[in-house]
Amino acid sequence: MARIPLLNEDDPTTPPEARELLKAMSGSRGRVVNLYRALANHPAALRAFTALGGTVYGRGSSLTRKQAELAYTTATVVNNCYY
Repeated sequence: MARIPLLNEDDPTTPPEARELLKAMSGSRGRVVNLYRALANHPAALRAFTALGGTVYGRGSSLTRKQAELAYTTATVVNNCYY
């Protein structure tokens, strides 16, 4: 069992701001990973985290998609982070 609740966009007990963020993520990404569901407990943290990812790996990056994926994979391997 998770120590931090994993919020669900379809659960009526999920706070409205978190539910809206998760629904938007579900629509744009196809699915919502548990990291985002946990961060949704603090919507400002979720927005900041996704903005960081967008800057590093997306719209604001000078890296190509292949370079960004290589950087992400390399950092994962170097840090033994295989989630």
